[in-house]
Amino acid sequence: MTELEAKVRDLFNDYGRISNEALADPASVDVGRVAAFFAPYFVGSAPQGVMGGANDEKFREVIPQGFAHYREVGGKEMLLTGLRVTPLNDLHALAEVGWEFVYVNKAGENGRICFTNFYFVTVADGDARIFAYVTGDEDKAMREHGLA
Repeated sequence: MTELEAKVRDLFNDYGRISNEALADPASVDVGRVAAFFAPYFVGSAPQGVMGGANDEKFREVIPQGFAHYREVGGKEMLLTGLRVTPLNDLHALAEVGWEFVYVNKAGENGRICFTNFYFVTVADGDARIFAYVTGDEDKAMREHGLA
């Protein structure tokens, strides 16, 4: 395993762990640590469109809101189920990340939503940081499971 691959794997292992802690306990949301997973500017593409934003105070304000939303719909865990790293060059990689969202819905039924996201990662400043991501239709999956 190359140093680049190791850094990308460490990033997503940490990201999964921090996300689980934030789902379990609102007081444990480490906004600074979550923000540190992202580059100073990053781009995302989802069914709602392509958007970009700065890793700034506004971004830090929405981080706890995102975890609060997942808890509100019954989210209990966000498990990393797979990680494939494709180096693009010495400083960049594509990470294909499998996630499993574990929930308990309003009727008290347990469920899981499996999905895959793609992340572009840079290590240009020495640390692995996400500078772009591509996601599927999370809202649709939530509706299909009766969570939205």
